[in-house]
Amino acid sequence: MNVSENTINILYQLIEQCFVENRVLDRAVSVLGVEFAMNNTASLVHQHMAHLYPMISDEIGEKCLERYNISVEYGATPEGKENYISVEEMIDVLESRAIDFQNMLIGACKAIQENGDIHVYADLLDILEDFNPIVEQVILLKDKLKLYGNNYASFDAHIKQHFWILGD
Repeated sequence: MNVSENTINILYQLIEQCFVENRVLDRAVSVLGVEFAMNNTASLVHQHMAHLYPMISDEIGEKCLERYNISVEYGATPEGKENYISVEEMIDVLESRAIDFQNMLIGACKAIQENGDIHVYADLLDILEDFNPIVEQVILLKDKLKLYGNNYASFDAHIKQHFWILGD
């Protein structure tokens, strides 16, 4: 086998976490749109953040496992029933989860390098680099929300033109 067992297990954990993050963001998107009537924000977070996690999972699977003839194993995901009392709380959760996932990717890169799986490490670094703008975006959302305060309608109306940096 061209990839160590420790590296395979690390990659399986990353893949599982991608689907956990997708579930959390899908729930947040639903709450944003329904409970807080922030449809623009919900749509952007859904398209450019929630959908990104399964794509990361696919990329990890394809580049780091399947190209070495190792099939992907998927872990379970929790129920998506979180409730939020404010948009601020929700954005805080999105920020902390994005940073935690970024740190998980960094830790995986370090461990995989230490395992001597440099070929996998190189591809995972590219995935980390592609993820970094997500952290930048959630930090920006949190900062802008502080400026807008409880004026969620104005925040939602201005998000795409003024402070959304991900994709089109």
